[in-house]
Amino acid sequence: MKKVLHLLSGGGAGGIEVLCEQIGLRGEYCHEFCFLFSAGIIADRMKEKGITTYDLSSEGFMGKRSRLKETFLEGGYDAVVVHHEGVKIYYLYEMLIRLAEREKLLEVTFIKYLHCAFDEGVFYTGNWIEDRIHHFMLGRTLNDSDHIVAVSEFARDSYVDEYGIDGAKIKVVYNGIDVTKSAFREKTDSLGAEDASRDSSHLLYIGRVVQEKGLEVLLRAMALLKDRGVKTQLDILGDGDARTSLEKLSTDLGISQNVVFHGVVMEKEVYYKAAGIFVYPSTCLEAFGISVIEAMNEGLVCIASRIGGIPEIMSDDSQGILFEAGSVGALADAIVEAQRRCSADFYEDYREKIIERAAEFDIEKSVGELEVLI
Repeated sequence: MKKVLHLLSGGGAGGIEVLCEQIGLRGEYCHEFCFLFSAGIIADRMKEKGITTYDLSSEGFMGKRSRLKETFLEGGYDAVVVHHEGVKIYYLYEMLIRLAEREKLLEVTFIKYLHCAFDEGVFYTGNWIEDRIHHFMLGRTLNDSDHIVAVSEFARDSYVDEYGIDGAKIKVVYNGIDVTKSAFREKTDSLGAEDASRDSSHLLYIGRVVQEKGLEVLLRAMALLKDRGVKTQLDILGDGDARTSLEKLSTDLGISQNVVFHGVVMEKEVYYKAAGIFVYPSTCLEAFGISVIEAMNEGLVCIASRIGGIPEIMSDDSQGILFEAGSVGALADAIVEAQRRCSADFYEDYREKIIERAAEFDIEKSVGELEVLI
């Protein structure tokens, strides 16, 4: 059986980490995961499920170099996949490439996994020297990899445009989910007419609580709808450095009683059952939106910004509602339309289309497409 070593910066509750967990559980090959700078809840869960993990977070940088070299040479790996971004992780990945060359381990395949689109606003700090080093190291990592995987066509094209890479070198592998893990899907066949609707007032957001995710736009849209007499309530699952300012904003807008910040939640089933509409109001160049797929798989009517790779998920109006990123008015109108789609008259037909679309993003397919490259 082939062995694969995956390099990650950390093992917290993020989309990349959850995807890696699924790769470890579902791959035909033996996938092992090295967390270089921090561990976290997903890293712990992977270990509990019997996936081999290496936690180098307590080591100094020189210690990480030594441990990683030792792990690589003793592991007999057929491939190394690097997931996260950053100069330090690029350096350690490049170190393994050079080590494989010196040790004549020419059969080892090196893969750069692009989970985000190229976006200077996200990648760069504003420090010219640091940013130039980052740009150079990322370019070298892309050039030295045997294969590059991007999670969307938009992500692929952003690196082709920035670095002049041959697009044929980059394989698009859409992120996948466990489509069988859906309480809603399990009961779909037995739904009666009285079940053919969702709670149209109940909104749900799952993701990082940071400025670029557009939650301020969502809160302002809710306030606008309140002024119009349209009832909404919102559950926010996730955490981040914008939480305090957003909690204050909800109070200032007079909607704090309608918004609940839950923090990081691992078991989301109860929230999927309660909500009717999922909103993903990102204002950054999203490469993909795994939370959107998960919500579609649970039968929620989905609203998302028309930005980045998100339109590749909801490529047809029957699969969801796209709105102009950053527009409060457009999002408010989209919520009203989503509420209409939650009604019994519309939802019975609509749910079949969104569940069928979600099924196209099966994690088994994603893992298989990755393993073909190894």
